[in-house]
Amino acid sequence: MAAERDNVRFNFTMGLLHGIFYRAGIAFSEPSSVLPVFLNQFTGSLTLIGVFSALMQGGGILPLLFVAHRLEGKPRKKPVMVAAIWTRAAAWGVLGLLTFFWSGSDPTLILVALVVLLFIFSFAGGVASIPFNDIWAKTLPATLRGRFFGHRQLWGGLMALGAAYVVKRVLGDPDLQFPNNYGILFLLSFIFLVVSYLALGSVREPEGRAVPARRSTGQFLRQSVQMIRDDRNFGRLLLSRVTIGFGGFALPFYVLYGRSVLGMEDQQIGLLVGAQVAGAIVSNVVWAELSDRIGNRVVIRLVAVIGILIPVLALVSSVVVGPRLLVPVFALLGCSASGTGIGFRNYLLEIAPAELRPAYIAVAGTVAGIAFLLPIAGGFVVDTWGYQAAFVITTAVVALGLVFSFMLGCARREAREVLP
Repeated sequence: MAAERDNVRFNFTMGLLHGIFYRAGIAFSEPSSVLPVFLNQFTGSLTLIGVFSALMQGGGILPLLFVAHRLEGKPRKKPVMVAAIWTRAAAWGVLGLLTFFWSGSDPTLILVALVVLLFIFSFAGGVASIPFNDIWAKTLPATLRGRFFGHRQLWGGLMALGAAYVVKRVLGDPDLQFPNNYGILFLLSFIFLVVSYLALGSVREPEGRAVPARRSTGQFLRQSVQMIRDDRNFGRLLLSRVTIGFGGFALPFYVLYGRSVLGMEDQQIGLLVGAQVAGAIVSNVVWAELSDRIGNRVVIRLVAVIGILIPVLALVSSVVVGPRLLVPVFALLGCSASGTGIGFRNYLLEIAPAELRPAYIAVAGTVAGIAFLLPIAGGFVVDTWGYQAAFVITTAVVALGLVFSFMLGCARREAREVLP
């Protein structure tokens, strides 16, 4: 019992360090603000920018079912996670070097390299996500996971505020020309990712329950589909996740909307990153307490409400106060991302049977991964009908998700483990 408590404390600490440095690292290259503006230097097509955003999300969907099938019979899954996270680090390091040392090379060649590297980063993230979530489900009690993921995002958000300030200084420095300024930011991301993965790689994984008899690929896929039919609450969760996740339809375009329609300058991007991080920080305390003490259904419903407010505020900004209203938009984006990470993940871990947990995680991730197509569709809508059309569509679908969230059943199991 004492050894188990020590492992919980150690894993909590290492997982916390991983979350802190990972969140700060990603802030240097924030996918919803920094990356779209960087890519906009290469192409004026918002549809193509949507494709890049889709790669960041969709690449991680492809391996989920395959990895879950391979791992469901293994009591320990950490070796796969370790291999995947260092692949991610390597891809981002190459991206940083390529960007920093690029000096007028063929833009098409650079774009192709970016596609490949972003896809590798995302794909490896998908591989790592199955063992990552399984490990926390095995090592942390249900009544501690809200605080665990909340504090990861809270303290990581505080670090990311510093990263946002660096982004503002780097992009606003007239002595740093494109693409060296973005290369510096990407290399800073790489350094922080390396530190975070050193912590994650040290986590102690206990043996877990595994499927006793290996299923064929066909059986695995058929039974995975059957899970949705048999577990109606799981099906409702997937429906809620897809519709509430429709916020990704307009996600890459808020910052570009600010630049092209509202007259925002590039150095203000750091302010938006800071607002996004601050929103995540402030909300994390609330999400963590709601998750552990009341339940994750409430978290999911509030995330849906916030998801409706985001495009509504963006619409209002064009007729009221201009780019200043994008600050609360990005603050709410931070709130939404944090709540999504805590609410949906913890609800899933609570309803998934231990031996089928990899399959549940894979199916949920694959279905939610439909969202990876959303930025492409959003870019097409913006190119064809304008930003406002994309914001209206987003509002309508997320509102439908709010309705679905009220159909979720109570999933909280009795958990009276002694917490560290």
